[in-house]
Amino acid sequence: MVLEMAGKTDPGLFRAGAGRVVITPPIGFVIDGPEHGSRISTGILDDLLARAIVLESKGTRAVLVSLDVWGLSSSLSSGIKTAAGEAAGVDADSVWLTVTGNATSPPLWRRDPQYSAYSAYLPDQVSGAVLAAVGSLEPASMGSKGTLLPDVSTFMEGPGRPGNPALFVMAIDRADGSGIARLLNFACPASILGYSTQWTADYPGYASWALEQNGEGLTLFSQSPSHDIRPYDWWHENANRSHPERVQQDVHAMGLLLATQATNAAVDTTQRRNVEVVIRTDEEAGIQVMQIGDAYFVSTDKPQPNKFARRLRRDLPHSNTFVAANLSGGMFDAKATFDARAIKRGSAILKELGAS
Repeated sequence: MVLEMAGKTDPGLFRAGAGRVVITPPIGFVIDGPEHGSRISTGILDDLLARAIVLESKGTRAVLVSLDVWGLSSSLSSGIKTAAGEAAGVDADSVWLTVTGNATSPPLWRRDPQYSAYSAYLPDQVSGAVLAAVGSLEPASMGSKGTLLPDVSTFMEGPGRPGNPALFVMAIDRADGSGIARLLNFACPASILGYSTQWTADYPGYASWALEQNGEGLTLFSQSPSHDIRPYDWWHENANRSHPERVQQDVHAMGLLLATQATNAAVDTTQRRNVEVVIRTDEEAGIQVMQIGDAYFVSTDKPQPNKFARRLRRDLPHSNTFVAANLSGGMFDAKATFDARAIKRGSAILKELGAS
């Protein structure tokens, strides 16, 4: 649904653009992740991408970037934000950087000599995607929607406890209703494929590809807090798992479910051209908060259990709140301490911005 309003041709109203770049490391480089450890890559199932969306309204510009990796070191994430900001003509605090939680990843969360040249060049690659997004800025509308993707994830600690089914979708469209971009926020690590020596973006990559092939525009996936969540019914010590072989078909099944539900949610968004863009950073709490129209964003670099997102959404049940965590690439075997202080300060900022 498109919400018409006076002054919709005002040049200060909402514009959006999108760009992408392939960031697949060379064959022969190390693959790593939270389950299977380091191994040498021998091929490519599908490319890893960096995707960027640039949004502009009333003179304020925000940059959304997602990489098909497990995590990033603090120095690399800082370099990417700086490069992306310079490409878009904004400061680094206006860049919302997130990862897909891909468990078949280059080990960018640690200093690996093999990746020194790759890591040095990666900010320039992301900058190129942002420049493409800036170059494609066009009049747009946006709307967001919260929906559910049930029965495809579980809490790791035991049976009978469903995973968090919350799926949030932001749809960015042209005046004719065609898609410029989609942003998906869902809590489930991209760890479906088992031990593999081939590069792959796992289910977020397949879901994004499916939506893009369906004409819905560039699709950016952000991993919601999921330190204690696993795909399907893969709770700890389950001896009778569904999808036990962990093959590419299992990846496709999850990705197609996600894409289908995201498509349905996008159709139900209320599209607006009069979009407020507000950006806040709370360095003391280590969180970034954004408002983009009827969507709200909270991100933290720290690994967080899914309680982090559920608590924010419990406090603000009438708002579409996109929550991202684990930019730093915490492993499954590392303790993720629930950050109640960040919840409190994040909720306060969101309420100031109008979330309810």
